[in-house]
Amino acid sequence: MLEETLKRAIGGSDSPLASASRYVMGWEDEHGRAAAAGGKRIRPALCLFAAESLGGRVEDAIPGAVAVELVHNFSLVHDEIQDHDLERHSRPTTWARFGEGQAINVGDYLYTRAVRALTDGPGDVGRRMRALAILHEAIGQMIEGQWQDLEFESRDSVQPHEYLAMVARKTGALLGAPLEMGSVLAGIPPEQSAQLGEWGRAVGLAFQIQDDFLGIWGDPDETGKSNRGDIMRKKKTLPIVFGLADAGARDVISTAYARPALAPDDADRVVAALDRCGAARACAEEAHRHAANADRLLRTFELGPRQAEQFRAIASYIIDRRA
Repeated sequence: MLEETLKRAIGGSDSPLASASRYVMGWEDEHGRAAAAGGKRIRPALCLFAAESLGGRVEDAIPGAVAVELVHNFSLVHDEIQDHDLERHSRPTTWARFGEGQAINVGDYLYTRAVRALTDGPGDVGRRMRALAILHEAIGQMIEGQWQDLEFESRDSVQPHEYLAMVARKTGALLGAPLEMGSVLAGIPPEQSAQLGEWGRAVGLAFQIQDDFLGIWGDPDETGKSNRGDIMRKKKTLPIVFGLADAGARDVISTAYARPALAPDDADRVVAALDRCGAARACAEEAHRHAANADRLLRTFELGPRQAEQFRAIASYIIDRRA
């Protein structure tokens, strides 16, 4: 149901813009042939799960699920331009295929389709407009977080609390929003919906920390992207932030990041320094701290034992994933 509704939102037009959008969504390959290369659809799944688990109908939450997935892909297209990523899911990124200007257009187009999914979708109009307001608030936070993330690249050091505040906006907001949207679309009272969104934001922090871990120690065959890309772009992900707090690792990182461009050997030396200072362990401990916070929030909800166990299983999947 979700995938078919997403396809209808993009449309079957032969225009290059629609075709490029289908490429982003994973339905077409570089030659316009049918493909199955979409992402995990975690955010729309959270939206639908929130509605169903709290007694609503999946059908009522579909507009929110479609909107949040299209927004997620719009953000990826723009992020890839800013980060100069050449591949995602082992395929050329949108800007690598179509150029930066056209990739911006594709991202903007996906955003318009997302808004339309909620403004023109089925179901109670008041609930859909409330869900749209939640989504727009999350988008604003996500963009603010992206600004901070890029700003960190030009700074000599970043404190862990600064980094986590950025992640709460950039990643946490768009993991909390679908849960809150799904419950709103299901008719759940605003206070309970907001609590569920807070749980999602806590899980989102752990999600991003795991993503940072995989960006350095992940298996490229599983993640679909290089495990040296973040370092080669001089990004200050959480392992790097932890490394900069260690005197020995800081010297290695600072020397490498001071170069106009890093060589593969530079990235390898940075990873070795991170290994020596225990940055991987520190990341794991931080992820599980936020997972524990999410579990504490979960215990404040009025959920049955089976519902609570399902939410815990979701958190475990998101936090402990390998790709």
